[in-house]
Amino acid sequence: MAVELRLPQLSEEMEEGTVSRWLKQVGDKVVKGEPLVEVETEKVIVEVEATADGVLLQIVAAEQEVVQVDGLLCLIGKPGERVAERATAPPKTAQPSRQPQDAGSASNVVPLVQSSQSRTAAAAQANPSSQAVVTPLARRVARELNIDLRAVKGSGIGGKIIMSDLQPFMGAGEPQAESLAVPQASAASAPPPASPAAGEFEAVAQTSLRSAVARHMSASKSAIPHFYMTTEIDMTECLAMRVRLNAKSDEGRITVNAVLLKAVAMALGKVPELNAAYVDGAVRRYRAAHIAFAVAIPEGLVTPVVRDCQLKSIGVIAREAGELIDRAKARSLAAGELQGGTFTISNLGMYDVTEFSAIINPPQVGILAVARPVERAVVKNGWVVIRSQLSATLSADHRALDGVTGAAFLEALKKVLEDPERLLL
Repeated sequence: MAVELRLPQLSEEMEEGTVSRWLKQVGDKVVKGEPLVEVETEKVIVEVEATADGVLLQIVAAEQEVVQVDGLLCLIGKPGERVAERATAPPKTAQPSRQPQDAGSASNVVPLVQSSQSRTAAAAQANPSSQAVVTPLARRVARELNIDLRAVKGSGIGGKIIMSDLQPFMGAGEPQAESLAVPQASAASAPPPASPAAGEFEAVAQTSLRSAVARHMSASKSAIPHFYMTTEIDMTECLAMRVRLNAKSDEGRITVNAVLLKAVAMALGKVPELNAAYVDGAVRRYRAAHIAFAVAIPEGLVTPVVRDCQLKSIGVIAREAGELIDRAKARSLAAGELQGGTFTISNLGMYDVTEFSAIINPPQVGILAVARPVERAVVKNGWVVIRSQLSATLSADHRALDGVTGAAFLEALKKVLEDPERLLL
C-alpha cells in the first residue's frame, strides 16, 4: 500500500509551504530518511525527508504549489504499484476572478482596445472544458493581477498552471484590455484620472518570505503603540579597540555587528524591561539575552538569533553570527535558528544611512536601529575634536514600558560602547 508523504509543521507559526524543488522524479528509488523535496516556508527552505523505502509513485504537489500543513506531497510505494483513485483526484478547478462592477454605471463603460490576450480569454470562455487545474499560489497571483486563467496554458503536471505560466501575462507582453468610463454628467465634469496601462509597469509577484514580512510588519505597526528614542554614541574608542582585537585574533574577524550584539546584551542586563515579550496582555521578562539581528536576502528579511549573548565573548558571537549570515544567504537556516529572540538589532552601518527607525518584531517589546558611524566635530573636554558618532534609535512598545525605561536602556548601551573595555570583562 502506498505511503503518503505529507507536509510537516516545521515551526509553531507555519501554516503552509511552497514546493520549491523536487529532488527525485516519479519512478526514482527513495530511501527512508533521504531528502525528497525542498519546501520554502516563510523564512527558510527546508528539505522534507522520505518516510519510507520504495519508489516515488506520484508527485501530488507540483513545484511552486502552495501546500497547507499536513497537505499531501507525494506517494511512495513498491515498483509498479497502482495509485489509489482517491489520491489522484485533482483539486477543484478555480473559477476566474471577476472585478466588482457598479450596476448603475455598467452601461457607461465602453471597451476601446482589446488585446490578443483578451481575445484568447474570450475564446476560452466559449470552451469551459479548456479550464485547467491551478496551483494555489498561481491562483492568488492571477486574482490579484486580474489575469484570466482560462487564457493561460499550464506547463505543470497534467497541464496544471503554475507560477511560471503567468509570466507572459504580468506586464511583459502587450497591454491587456483597457476600458474608458464615459460619464453621463454635464460637460463641466472632469474625467477621472487615467490608470497606467498594463504595459507601462512590471507586475512582480511577492515571494512567500516578502509576503510574510508584509503581514508581520503591518500587524506590528497597526497593533503596537510604538515610541522612538534616539541617542548619539561616540564609537571612536570602540572602533579602535576592534581594530586592535582583529590584529591579534587568530579565530576570525570581529565585526561591528558582533560588538553591538554583546553591548546590547549587557545593556539588557542593566535594563531587563527591554528583554521581554508582550503576550496576551501580559509581559514576559526573559533571563537570557537571545539577540536577533536583521539579515537582508534577495527574497526579503530574516532575523536569525544568537543565543545567550550575555554569556559569550565577542569572538564567539562574531563566529556564530557569521555562520548564521552565511546560512541565511543560502536559505539553509534551521527553523529553530529563527525563533526565540528576545530583542532585535537592525544594523545598516554598512550603508550610507545616518539615522533610521525600525518596526518592532512582535512579540518582542523593542528593537534597536543602528546607522553608520559618521565623523563629526564635537566638543570634548573643552576642545573641538573629530569623533566617530553613531546614531542609535530605540523603537519600544508603549504597552510594556515607558520613555524613562527606554532612556535608561540607551544610557546603559552608550556607557558600554563609549568605554569598550567593559565588553571584555
